[in-house]
Amino acid sequence: MLNQVDKALRDISESDLREFSRSRKEPEWVMRMRLEAYRYLRSTSPDPCLDPLLEELSFRRIVEGYERPTVGGEKVEAAARRLGIPWGEVDVVASGFSVNMDNRIVEAVMKYIERSGIVLTSMDEAVKKYDFVKGWAFKALSPRSSRKAAYNAMLWSGGPFVYIPRGIKVPQPLYSLFLIGKEGLGQTEHTLIVADEGSSLEWIEGCTIPIPVKYGIHMGALEAYALKGSRVRIVSINNWLDGIHHIPVKKVVGHEGSSTELTSIGFWAKTVNVAPTIELVGRGASGVVQNIGLYRGDQRVHTGPLIRMVAPETRGQVLNRTVVADRAKEEFIGRLRAERGAIGAGGYMSCNTLLVGDEAESIADPSLDTSEKSVELMHEASVGKVSYEKLYYLALSGLDEEEATWLVVNGFFNPVVSKLPFDLQIEVRKVIELALKAR
Repeated sequence: MLNQVDKALRDISESDLREFSRSRKEPEWVMRMRLEAYRYLRSTSPDPCLDPLLEELSFRRIVEGYERPTVGGEKVEAAARRLGIPWGEVDVVASGFSVNMDNRIVEAVMKYIERSGIVLTSMDEAVKKYDFVKGWAFKALSPRSSRKAAYNAMLWSGGPFVYIPRGIKVPQPLYSLFLIGKEGLGQTEHTLIVADEGSSLEWIEGCTIPIPVKYGIHMGALEAYALKGSRVRIVSINNWLDGIHHIPVKKVVGHEGSSTELTSIGFWAKTVNVAPTIELVGRGASGVVQNIGLYRGDQRVHTGPLIRMVAPETRGQVLNRTVVADRAKEEFIGRLRAERGAIGAGGYMSCNTLLVGDEAESIADPSLDTSEKSVELMHEASVGKVSYEKLYYLALSGLDEEEATWLVVNGFFNPVVSKLPFDLQIEVRKVIELALKAR
């Protein structure tokens, strides 16, 4: 175990990081990557939306996140239910299930995976065991690409590594569950997914906490690579409790003829600051970033999705569909960007928000940017309230206000939820209903 006195993140030194890396028996390139991130953070200005949240987080807490936690089956099952993951089916699903508790994978069932040549292991082990991981890890999310990415690279521990061999099409989703189980912990897992040529994968990850805490922060990362002709679909379901700040960083890179999707379903966190990105670097690649969220209480949410179309004939969609209730405030800044050389590219952005209550607020600021003339980019946005007419009509059918509101919200989310695996659709709708009742 690393012998490290407690100190604030701003006070750690290069020697602290070297000791941290050596205690984990990491390859030299991982240590160099941590130091590169450290130097980038020291050379750039603080992010007012990020750095103040880290003031309560200590280096000792990060170290503790590396140590093997104790997690009972009942807590994991309850956490899965909060995310809508059908535990009874996940427990026996052929594709596998992994649990990441405070940065450490503690359970995995991989029957199908072992037979198909798929690699599903922890990133802690992957960087030591597989030489080719060095060519992918922390490339899309370079330590110098942003302060979020730098913090994750500097403090990273835990998270899954997934490699799908060429031509392998995984018939069922792979699930992963991320839990924060200690007061004041900053979860810093890093997920790496590589889908080789002609392969396909649906990855469903859930983030939650089995016990209430006053303060916690999730600043994990996910980077995925869809190689030529592959299909990658990633669904993230987030349902934290009070006191958790959700500030992950995610990026998917799509190569020639690939199809990628990055979907986020968010229910609760004290604050949310996310900017999911898809970069289309191969001819004919397509990508979709979509978000559905139910924000309530005094939540503060900032969503900044981006699709970069770099290669010719690429297609991108940004879709945002949220319900903002009570005194919650949402800020959506979506971006579609076509770079020079993206001849024949096209993009579409849609932002639709439903307000519940007089104090709820939503701001939409879509941005279309192109450096290439032969590109077609479009966007539309709408903000509206649950209308009195709809509620009155449903009341005439014998429903009370709560039931009527649930029906309206469920119908509003249906275009996204209906595309999920059928069993997950049912469970997510249950979570939405419970979230509305918890207002």
